[in-house]
Amino acid sequence: MELKYEEYKIKKLFINILLKKGKKTCSENIFKNILINLKKTTKQKPNFILFKSIDNLLPKLKAISIPNKKRNTKKKKDRYFLMLLNEDKQIKKSISWLLLNANLKNITNEIIQTSKNKSKTINTKKQYYKNIKKLKFNLIFD
Repeated sequence: MELKYEEYKIKKLFINILLKKGKKTCSENIFKNILINLKKTTKQKPNFILFKSIDNLLPKLKAISIPNKKRNTKKKKDRYFLMLLNEDKQIKKSISWLLLNANLKNITNEIIQTSKNKSKTINTKKQYYKNIKKLKFNLIFD
């Protein structure tokens, strides 16, 4: 697996994204229930499945737009720059996609499907890269 990130840091990020109203114990319980349900349904190590699904969702690029604030006579298009994401931001983005596309009831099925590359979150990743490709005429490579 390409993920070289330590397990406890990924778990910490997952729990922090699950936080609701500052109740960390609730988010930890939800995370434990997710791992228990993963183990029941797949009968494999739940950490391996979770990390594999996160690894499948890692985005490498991000397009940043810099608008032209002062437009004189000609209307100019916004400039877009491609940026490589850090490993922290890649993992945060993939976890947020997982939680965005699945309810807490269906999240175990979503994690299993993303580890197999067949889910809604994989489609959002593809859509993300399609949006970047649409901007290819405005991209400036430095």
